[in-house]
Amino acid sequence: MVDIELDILQNLNKGKESALKEIYRLFFHALCAFGTRFVKNDAVVADIVQEVFIKVWARRTDFQAIYSLRSFMYLSVRNACLNYNRDHARERKISFNDSESEKFAEERVDDFMIEEDVHRQIRNEVERLPEAMRKVFNLTLLDMSIPEIAETLDISENTVRNQRARAREILRARLKDKIFFLFLLCDIY
Repeated sequence: MVDIELDILQNLNKGKESALKEIYRLFFHALCAFGTRFVKNDAVVADIVQEVFIKVWARRTDFQAIYSLRSFMYLSVRNACLNYNRDHARERKISFNDSESEKFAEERVDDFMIEEDVHRQIRNEVERLPEAMRKVFNLTLLDMSIPEIAETLDISENTVRNQRARAREILRARLKDKIFFLFLLCDIY
């Protein structure tokens, strides 16, 4: 697990609101995009996602790993969207085939779970990088520039470039099959 994710999760477990804000920042847009697969109204999806964050806060001590938190959030969004569709269909007296919708949703969640497994494997490989290289790579993933990383870690910009390039080479070699699978999965959708 990435050190930053572990810190966020530990702070969430301790009840620090700053951790919830960080999780919100990291996941809100992705959860909304996921929700629009089921509900075609962006405002409704945003409300659903907001409710999921309220549930996360209420259950903040239940999450021992970041991927269990992710799974909970995605499954909660899916279920809330399906409930919204079912309830809305009844209000408008439109027939809504729950079994077909649930089957579609289950397939999408299965796809998501496979994608999450690939992401977990990638995170595990990142954790296997040498510490200095891992720090540079993790800060790169946070969209920090080379000068920002150099300043944060108190190393030269050239060292940042070299560590980042070497990390990419190592990860590319270790993950070539998994990356292909992830691209294949993304290409299908």
